[in-house]
Amino acid sequence: MTTTMHIKARITPWDDHAFVQVFERARDEVHALEEAGGIGDPKAGALVQHRLREAGYPNATVEVLRTPSEALEHTSHWIVLRDG
Repeated sequence: MTTTMHIKARITPWDDHAFVQVFERARDEVHALEEAGGIGDPKAGALVQHRLREAGYPNATVEVLRTPSEALEHTSHWIVLRDG
């Protein structure tokens, strides 16, 4: 049985549609890896950050925040910044 990670992401700038689409695509790719059992949080955030940078956003950052109770619930908050 695999456990699915749930994230709540705050994306800045949220109105840069191209950046948001690249983030969503990277998140979906990493989620697929996670379901296959190959990656877990917070490594998922680091991989999404790497994918954003590869896609032309060299200053993009993904900060993963989790409280102990969120860890037990398999939930985390991501702060995603296009310009670091």
